[in-house]
Amino acid sequence: MEILSPTATAYPAEKATMSIRLDATLSDEVIQYTPFYYLANTEDVQMYNKGGYHPVHIGDILDGRFEVVHKLGSGGFGIVWLCRDTLLDKWRAVKIITADHSAKGTEEKIFSYLRDHCSPAELRKNHILLPLEQFSIVGPNGRHSCLVMPVLGSTVENWRMPKKDYEEQTHDDTRDVCGQIVDSMRFLHSHGICHGDFRPANILMEVEGIDDLDRDEILGLMGEPECYNVETVSGQPLTPRAPEYCVTSASEFWCETLTMKSIAIIDFGESFFTATPPISTGIPEIYAAPEVLLRGYGTLGSHSDIWSLACTLFEVRTGSPLFADVISGGFGDAINRFELFLGPLPPNIGGPKTQLDIKDSTIENEPQPDTPKLDEFAEDRACLIEGSGYSDIFEAVLGREQTRYLNLLTAAKTEAIKYRYPKEDVLGLADLLRKMLKYNPEERIGIDTVMSHPWVGKMRKGKAGTDSVDFTTRFTSAAVSSMFVFAAVATWILLNGLAKDTMN
Repeated sequence: MEILSPTATAYPAEKATMSIRLDATLSDEVIQYTPFYYLANTEDVQMYNKGGYHPVHIGDILDGRFEVVHKLGSGGFGIVWLCRDTLLDKWRAVKIITADHSAKGTEEKIFSYLRDHCSPAELRKNHILLPLEQFSIVGPNGRHSCLVMPVLGSTVENWRMPKKDYEEQTHDDTRDVCGQIVDSMRFLHSHGICHGDFRPANILMEVEGIDDLDRDEILGLMGEPECYNVETVSGQPLTPRAPEYCVTSASEFWCETLTMKSIAIIDFGESFFTATPPISTGIPEIYAAPEVLLRGYGTLGSHSDIWSLACTLFEVRTGSPLFADVISGGFGDAINRFELFLGPLPPNIGGPKTQLDIKDSTIENEPQPDTPKLDEFAEDRACLIEGSGYSDIFEAVLGREQTRYLNLLTAAKTEAIKYRYPKEDVLGLADLLRKMLKYNPEERIGIDTVMSHPWVGKMRKGKAGTDSVDFTTRFTSAAVSSMFVFAAVATWILLNGLAKDTMN
């Protein structure tokens, strides 16, 4: 089905007709809009141009049926709207994909294959979420594919954020979710499909009971939509290419009371069949395998997903990204992290792929072919390992003593709990990560070997290991302030954020 309107069928017929006539005379000139510099959870307003987002307002009716009530999120390939299905009287998430990405039809090919070869029960069992329905919209910026999905909860990273690592329940919950994540990738790879953008942001928690809520109850959880007027830099009136206002996304924590302990894998916009790999994908650097970022590693494939899976398992298990630098970030810092954990890049590797448009890379800092590299991070690596009781950097980082500060931002007495992960857990996960994170794609273990690894086997049985969490000391008030300053300095020096303390 197609909706021929600059926004949606909520417009009166005479307004829609007028807007369609305007669409025919729209120029291809790129319109510059005043950006929303300080607004979180707002889409890139510059993408309201030809090939970009479809303009939508609260109250619009999509496909003659889905009433727009709130915004759930946005990304480079589209915007997800909370809608009320007026036909079935249910809540739905409708993702309107950008016109340029819709034209590629990547997701549709993957969806068609999975529908033809897998039953709905099989897909659900393996945590793969396909659209309930699909339709298209033709608007001022092009033709947009629209995916109708069940409403899901927060990303797995936001689900993980408030959990307390010193509690045994956190160990059980995170390892159970890690098991589901591994199952989902095994299923995709068994069908010759690579996700291409496998990371915590594309793993959502399922919710229950949402269709029992009426509009007021939903808005009571999400809050009323906050809308901000869109303006052109030139001061000229808006054309039909842009909405009158942008809507901030609902907080991901709106669904806390509805969240289940089961996941759903979403966003197949970068997915591909193993037999026909792309040159690269748009996965962020901190989850991207070397062959995605650098020349000289061969083609992309299931091995690229394995690297991303390793990063994801570490982050879900610990609550911290493995290769991220919270102070700066970017391509150069991701490479530095690789070398901190894995040693120098092989000497026969070329520079970054130009299609990734990596702006912080220069000729001087690109690895050059056949030039042996010094181990610039040997001292940092040794510093992290020294005194840890472990012999390997993965073990040292996982097994380090950590501190959780309680009541830090409240009037109550501040309390610090120091703890460590169980040794068996540390050794098992570190061993798995070492086997998954290899510069040479051919040296990485495959998903079947990941599934048979002891650490994965134990978590899939719902066990958190035989060791209990090691509680060492509790501190209060006066001691905490000096400890907190020391911890902050040590964090920055040692690991630029990887060894950061978790705050409540």
